[in-house]
Amino acid sequence: MGKTALIVDDSKSARIVLKKMLETHDLSVDMAESAEDALDYLNDNRPDVIFMDHLMPGMDGFQAVSAIKNNPDTATIPIMMYTSQEGEVYVGQARALGAVGVLPKQVEPVEVSKVLKSLRVIGADRDAQQQVRQDSSSTGTSGEYPGLETLDQDLRILIKDLFEQQRAVLRRDLLDSYETIASRVVDEIRPAHNEASVPAEVDNATESSSLMQGAIAVLVVVTLVFAGLYWQREQGWQAMQSQYALLQQEVEDQRANGAENSQLVRQQLEEYEQSIGTMFAAAVSGLEWGANLASLYAFDELPLGESRLAIIEQLAGQLAAINFSGVIRIETHVADFCLYSTGTDGYVLAPGNVPAVSCDRIGWAPGEAYELGLRQSVAFANFIRTADERSAGKIRYEIISHGNSEPVMDYPTAPESVSAATWNGIAAKNNRVEISVFPEGP
Repeated sequence: MGKTALIVDDSKSARIVLKKMLETHDLSVDMAESAEDALDYLNDNRPDVIFMDHLMPGMDGFQAVSAIKNNPDTATIPIMMYTSQEGEVYVGQARALGAVGVLPKQVEPVEVSKVLKSLRVIGADRDAQQQVRQDSSSTGTSGEYPGLETLDQDLRILIKDLFEQQRAVLRRDLLDSYETIASRVVDEIRPAHNEASVPAEVDNATESSSLMQGAIAVLVVVTLVFAGLYWQREQGWQAMQSQYALLQQEVEDQRANGAENSQLVRQQLEEYEQSIGTMFAAAVSGLEWGANLASLYAFDELPLGESRLAIIEQLAGQLAAINFSGVIRIETHVADFCLYSTGTDGYVLAPGNVPAVSCDRIGWAPGEAYELGLRQSVAFANFIRTADERSAGKIRYEIISHGNSEPVMDYPTAPESVSAATWNGIAAKNNRVEISVFPEGP
């Protein structure tokens, strides 16, 4: 009999994506839109594995895991958290409640395959599974624990499967790599060695070649513009460094020659060092100000998503260019929006023309707001994890979620007197990310 997986997630799109991945492994997939529906399902069904979301209306994923593990009839079903939540603390909490691990929602099919094999929901190969069953029957065992003689074969099949999937991914990436594009550009613009040998079809390629050359020209212009701006900044900085070096040299010369005005030169040097420190502090302050120009984020946007990553990457690059060493602190704030419930898909912003008092929900509980403030994309999380390696430990990051405890604008005290549009206009100003830069002391 085929095996069954249960997906518990209030997001329809997330359920469909995971369902398609699981069906490629010949699994029968059932779905529940809430933790309550999942518990009702388990009264009459026993799936082989459960994929559980965390943040859902009503009972959340952790509460559902506790309920399943506390029921002797369902306690042995393996549960994998399928959520955007990340971090070692979260994984520890999930495992402490009985989950076997955490699977991110941006997961690749190869990761799903590895999870299913590690849980023995699927085997490394159908033939290998059949052989194990035959061997088990002949020895009178149940087949629940395969013999050691099949271990090497299972490992080889698993490694081969992973290798083939990774080779396909690498092949696709290499076909679109910069080297392939560069080769195509060279082929388009390379002059012919012998005009007599050029095929008659060259006229048909003239238009595409012109377009390619135009694209290259645009890239060259953009590169030159950025190079010019960088060159101007570097010239100014180098001029300051050169002047500083000259003053240092002058101090040394005056000291060697026993000149009486060495004290005056030393004073000038100290004043110049102070001016450099002032300019450095002003540069850091200016970069911090620029990073906070786009501090707001939308209701349905990750506070630490792709757009915030682009700002942080640019800020880190500019700080590294001036030899900065210190901490970049990222503080998130979650607003209390006026919301309507959609049932299966969670909450959406209430229509602007309804009174705020008619909203199904205003804001989040402190714990929910704290977790929402820590939500981040996979790319953002990977950027933070590799920070020490990129900057040799000179630039470090602190991420702090204040939840909904520090609104920058006060909400109306009487929701019945304002519309949802007015309320959510205030909330939009409170939904923000603040970035602070702290240089290390001397």
